Amino acid sequence: MSVQATTAPQPTDVESSLLSVLLSADSTRQGAVALLEALRPMLEDASIALAVRGRDGLTLHVLAEHGAPSTQRWPDKLEPQFALGAQPGVDPGTGTLVKPLRASGRVVGALVFADALRGSELLRGCHLDGLLDTTAAVLHALGSRTDAELRRRAHGLRSVEAILEGMAHQIANPLTGASAIAQLLVEDLQDEGHRGAVQQIRQEMARAFTVLHDLLEFQRETGAHDGIMDLNAVVERLMRFRGYAIREQGISIDVELTPAFMPVRAEARGLEHALLIALRSAELRSHGTVNRSIRVRVAERGAHDLAIEITDSGPGSVPDLVSSYFDLPFHVEYAGRLSAGDNPDLGLADSILRGCGGSLQVTGSKADGTTLALVLPRATTPMANPQGRHLA
Repeated sequence: MSVQATTAPQPTDVESSLLSVLLSADSTRQGAVALLEALRPMLEDASIALAVRGRDGLTLHVLAEHGAPSTQRWPDKLEPQFALGAQPGVDPGTGTLVKPLRASGRVVGALVFADALRGSELLRGCHLDGLLDTTAAVLHALGSRTDAELRRRAHGLRSVEAILEGMAHQIANPLTGASAIAQLLVEDLQDEGHRGAVQQIRQEMARAFTVLHDLLEFQRETGAHDGIMDLNAVVERLMRFRGYAIREQGISIDVELTPAFMPVRAEARGLEHALLIALRSAELRSHGTVNRSIRVRVAERGAHDLAIEITDSGPGSVPDLVSSYFDLPFHVEYAGRLSAGDNPDLGLADSILRGCGGSLQVTGSKADGTTLALVLPRATTPMANPQGRHLA
């Protein structure tokens, strides 16, 4: 009876599998899982993770892992000595071995080993240098594809903004003429009933003017020159834009601002996008509850952090936050599968806030509902504190 010996995987076969990921992966996260699966035969039974660098250049996003114990904590940041070079080293905070992955002259991610000694042996004993270079190149290509998709969407949004601004002005012109005619009719009509009806028409046109004004104000670039914004002003402006639609669904809104200036340094559009995502989540969670309400509160969190806290009247469940910056869909047909009822992408909101140095913190209880806290570091500013406001 003959026993067939198992054939060890050849580096050329593994490299072919790594390169094929570019053709099969729809996102960087899916590609990272496929890359790690292709590398597993060369890394044997080691507990490993594959991570990419965030927009700030240091934050690590773990996209795939294999064999990691439940107690293992992967590094959150890429140490500067790893970010500047490609030499492996032990992360001081977690005790894991970090092998930086370099492509196109910069570190794009890292391969992390839970057991530093075992990882060091594998890196010395296997012919991994070429395979890891290929892995880094594939990760870089997938990330570049994500960036290209983001830029394409940004250009598309700017085109939509220009169309909206033009349409708003075109709609406002006939409304202005109709409002002037209605004013003349109110002055000329003698019948009180007719005058009341025309006055009602003028009031409805005034509401239309308010909607157009808010639409133009919302899409206009309003970022401060030095990047410092007041959280009170951001919340007040967004609630004027979104609050009416939420109240129309029978959900009450309580907005609480502070009397003190709440300075944060952030990109205006990104912060507004994250806040709208959180508001949409609270809106969906408040449906079907007895006390349909949302509370929006600007608050201080310690000496160094400020927050926008959004509390809904839902069951108090805590959603999972999965970073979605690296999971953008690249196929056009994906858009057809999305619907208005899909859950808001809280992972995207968290990624946006992390790009500003903050985070999205989630807590929940059956008594108080779910609270989404958009936390940002307080910005240092010499500006005086203006008087705040409270919106009912």
